[in-house]
Amino acid sequence: MRKREDAIASIIANQDPLAVKALSGKTIAPFFTVLSDYLLRSDQGTLAKVIPYAACRNAASAGERRFLADRFEVAIIVTSHDPAHVGFSENTSIHECLVICRRRPKGERQDTLFVSLSRMPNSVEDAILATDSILLGSSKSGLKCARWPKELVDRGDWSPTQWLNLELAEFAQDLSTHPRLRPLGEIAQFGPAHVRNALRNPISDPTKGPYRVLWRHQTGKIQTMWATWEAEVAAKVGSERRARVTLNPQASRLLIGNKLRTTTTRVTSVLLDKPSLGSLWTPLFPITNVDQELSLKIQKAWCCWLNSTLGVLGFLHRRGRTLDYADFMPNILRSMPCPDPSTSDISLLAAKYDKFRLAPLRPWKLMTECPVRTRLDNAVADAIGMDRDEIASIRTKIAQEPTVSGVSPPESD
Repeated sequence: MRKREDAIASIIANQDPLAVKALSGKTIAPFFTVLSDYLLRSDQGTLAKVIPYAACRNAASAGERRFLADRFEVAIIVTSHDPAHVGFSENTSIHECLVICRRRPKGERQDTLFVSLSRMPNSVEDAILATDSILLGSSKSGLKCARWPKELVDRGDWSPTQWLNLELAEFAQDLSTHPRLRPLGEIAQFGPAHVRNALRNPISDPTKGPYRVLWRHQTGKIQTMWATWEAEVAAKVGSERRARVTLNPQASRLLIGNKLRTTTTRVTSVLLDKPSLGSLWTPLFPITNVDQELSLKIQKAWCCWLNSTLGVLGFLHRRGRTLDYADFMPNILRSMPCPDPSTSDISLLAAKYDKFRLAPLRPWKLMTECPVRTRLDNAVADAIGMDRDEIASIRTKIAQEPTVSGVSPPESD
């Protein structure tokens, strides 16, 4: 099969350089996209395709998304947020999207209509009503519609697929251009995302060693911004030098979650008493050359930010693979907006960390009932010059997302 794929890709590369960029060695799905483009007439035709949600977001599928935007008008993208029916395919447990593209001259193409379903139609009549609403671009019970700029879709940005309430996509987009925030990758350095292939697993192999790790993300235990490392482990046989020379020097007191279950997660980032590595946690520390005291203050401020509503918004807007159990590799985390120490009041955020570091945070689905997160949000608003009521509105909308609450909205919504 792989030889056949390589042969087809070689033919395509000679005839259509843009099309070959749409292909991926990780999945066969883009081959059908390229084939559809070949089969449809150049002046008309419609392509409808069910794709995994991950293909709307991950880097491996970015070439396919840009290819579709070049050859077609990406007209409508429908995403299921129904916890009971996450996909359009039969007998599937992965989140899926229905993509509809039309042949249209580039000068006449319109913005993409993103449609989010809180409940899948369960009858022919319901499906017809939903289709009529989509064609009118109207938001009704169980269905939300919003336009997303063609310029962003052309670049492969299909981020509204992550949200039922598409206003949250707009909030997240605005946050990425806030003058007091910068992408984490510009102001922070990340350690190794996973150390499982180099260090012994303390759960199955409790061999003592010199490397401190926070291995698991146990929401039942980790409920505050302050945590302790979980175990001291040894390196696996053959990985001793890598662990000593490459991994351990990147240990940090500040760790950020890299795999989060949206319905149960309480804490996205923790500060430990000693530098550590992680399996479901990634070390993070300021990239600037500052003294130890200022570095610790920045880490406290970032921990406060990442656990605030705007920090949670940053995570949810960058979900990979699935919507309810998302992974965040370093390339994703680097794009997350975070307070710039040179333009934001990090002292205010660090002080809030000191005050609330031992106070339990409630799960995201209960964030509107979490007094600690409200206090963090108020500090964030003051630190970056944002309205407190606006953040409170975002907090309410996030808690109502089906992929966060775990339940569909009532029929009256």
